[in-house]
Amino acid sequence: MPFAMILLTDNTAFAQRCIPQSGNWRPCQVSELPSCEAALAAELFNSPSILKTEVSAGEYWQYLYAVDCAGESQYDVLARLAVSNCEVPDKTLCCAAYGDKFHGFKDRSWQACPGNIHLSAFVKPGLKMPGATVGFIIAAVVAAVQTIESLELQDATPAIKWVNDILLQGAKVGGVLARLQTQGSITESAVIGIGLNVEKRPQVERDAHVPAVAALSDFSASFETCHHASVFPRLIESLGRNLESLYQGKFVELLDIYRQYSLILGRRVTICEDNNEADPQVIASGLVESIGPSLELFIKGQTGSISKGRLILEDP
Repeated sequence: MPFAMILLTDNTAFAQRCIPQSGNWRPCQVSELPSCEAALAAELFNSPSILKTEVSAGEYWQYLYAVDCAGESQYDVLARLAVSNCEVPDKTLCCAAYGDKFHGFKDRSWQACPGNIHLSAFVKPGLKMPGATVGFIIAAVVAAVQTIESLELQDATPAIKWVNDILLQGAKVGGVLARLQTQGSITESAVIGIGLNVEKRPQVERDAHVPAVAALSDFSASFETCHHASVFPRLIESLGRNLESLYQGKFVELLDIYRQYSLILGRRVTICEDNNEADPQVIASGLVESIGPSLELFIKGQTGSISKGRLILEDP
């Protein structure tokens, strides 16, 4: 059953691009917020005065912090607070219209353009969860491809490039991150980051690992069917649903979906050391036969599996 989501923002126009039905905003001071809201608000907003409202927006999320311009990665802010004594509520979303110091895996630069989605989520499962180490990555990347599928783009089917990149027709349109806090076998909390190029194609340095970049709008016949306000609600709905499946022990089902969307199964690949060297050492090369439950790769003719490195797709 839907429940009220609390929205906090410094730009109501942007917040309404995230949750279109939001309204009835009231001004408030960050210092006067309840303690469960104040710590994160103080980190994210550059002003002591913000706006707040409540809206019925689904059954998965309790808070959304919508920031016009983020001074640093919201993913990093949540990760920092997760290991501190600051209270951050369960089922919290953070997003920014644009900002600085955003990054992908291994701190690789991620350009945050207005019109694209820069989403971070914080959850507190407090559960023993099979597959949790990679489960949050899988839940997030599958949510992204499910969202793209729902848009019915022209001649473009989303695919997952190992481990956490989302591609359309060979061009990267998004990526995900996840970081866990555990206590023994219990997953206490997780921070998830999703970047998705919706309206704009960012200018990024291209190489063998990222040969092309695109936006979802490149594959849409109409802006009306593919823009931030149409994509964001679908994404948070899919992410919430997948996290619930993960909590319910349905890791294998999510892993199967990940495999179905995999771009590399049955393809020849080269996997290199993931470092900043100009000519990184090749770890393995060959045909990918399967993806294991920890997202490890099994290469035809090679003993053992590959669990780390950067992947280059060879020509079909």
